[in-house]
Amino acid sequence: MAPSRNSQALAPRGVTLLELLVGTVTTTIILAAVAASFVGIQGSYQTESRIKVSVEGLRTATQFIEQRVRLAGYGIDPRFAFDFNAAVLPGQNKSNHTLVFAKGVPNSVTDDLAFRYRDAAFLRRGRFMGGGGLQLESSTFGVDLQAGQRLIVSCSNGKKYLVLKVNTGGVAKGLNSSANFTVDSALSSIPSDEPCLTKTGALDAPYVMLLHEIRLRIMDQGGRPFLMAFQGLDELNLDTAVPLAADVESFQVAYLMNRPPQDGPNALLPPVDVSSAEPNWVLGDVGSADKDRFPEPRDPLKPEPQYKDPYDAAIRYSRHPANIRAVRLTLALRSTSREPSGRRAFERQDLEDSKESNPPDGFYRTNMTTTVRVPNLLSRSGFNPPVGDLHPGSNVWGG
Repeated sequence: MAPSRNSQALAPRGVTLLELLVGTVTTTIILAAVAASFVGIQGSYQTESRIKVSVEGLRTATQFIEQRVRLAGYGIDPRFAFDFNAAVLPGQNKSNHTLVFAKGVPNSVTDDLAFRYRDAAFLRRGRFMGGGGLQLESSTFGVDLQAGQRLIVSCSNGKKYLVLKVNTGGVAKGLNSSANFTVDSALSSIPSDEPCLTKTGALDAPYVMLLHEIRLRIMDQGGRPFLMAFQGLDELNLDTAVPLAADVESFQVAYLMNRPPQDGPNALLPPVDVSSAEPNWVLGDVGSADKDRFPEPRDPLKPEPQYKDPYDAAIRYSRHPANIRAVRLTLALRSTSREPSGRRAFERQDLEDSKESNPPDGFYRTNMTTTVRVPNLLSRSGFNPPVGDLHPGSNVWGG
């Protein structure tokens, strides 16, 4: 019996070559689109990861810096709050020192920031024994004192004080006396034979206070630039330094100096920075010449602001370090690796007075600027804190 016409219509038909090619091309296009989307998403993720690492490092470093710099001058004579001695620095260069790395690694440019403040949690009574000796009244040192650490031995009026530096070997925390000190005459206001330093008793014995010294700058660590915090100013000891952030390309410091009110008696005083396009009261900003990048180092032979000077005295508007009122800090961090696709990424910028701008090189960069006030340098009173009610009405915490 012959098949019907309907059964012939329902019989399976083979796929033609043209249909197969069309299906293959369509599938290939879809897969290519999916692959391209995946690559794009992955690339965006890697880009954001690079930027995120830089931002996190920048945030951590900035938080540490803001907390510490704000303490500059706390409990000490404002004249010694910031240090501009460059003897231990590479090339004795305090500003815009260039660190050169291996080929393919961009150079870094660093300023140097060094400052001091007193430890609010450390307060003892004791007496200077002459030579290099210190005897506490009724307590131990309480903390291990490392070589280079400094202590302030201050007579009860706060105007006369001696600064002692711990020698090699340090001083153990369980001791209440030691002869392992050297007098730091550069930071002291009196000679070591001042009678008040040897007094005893609850009312007359000198105060013994701990002095912290911090230095911030970029250093080469294994071929990578790290922003480091050094404990002490006598040397660049990387063994005790604390790394704050990696891949830091620039660390710039500008000092906002005390500026006279326009309606005051000192309104016509010349600005401290006369080399900028517009003379101003900021040292180390855009346009500052070499001589205007930071305050003048202390010179005891030149006039200095004293506690006795009123706030509107002309000497408080000079380039002396005691006249710093705020510190502006700018940091630039780059990604750990370059953009693999060869994209332009982020161009390096010229920050403050560094003159470091370069063409795009495939690195992602993050910049941040923060201004930190240093209110402790406004102190006009002695910095000795009272102990109990022995000195009612005394200045508390030095500012």
